[in-house]
Amino acid sequence: MKILQVYRSEPNDDVKTLVGILNRDRDADEFKLYGENPDYDQLVEKIFDADKTVCWW
Repeated sequence: MKILQVYRSEPNDDVKTLVGILNRDRDADEFKLYGENPDYDQLVEKIFDADKTVCWW
């Protein structure tokens, strides 16, 4: 199963722990919205490629 983690802001330690649990035994990818000029076309492609997408505030 492929999972995508999308971060709106830089993850804190609690989020990193939860992401580690969710990513276990999965093909994991991530996308950072908090960087400069995120590539939204790339984000859409990643969402459609993933079986599950999790968005973090």
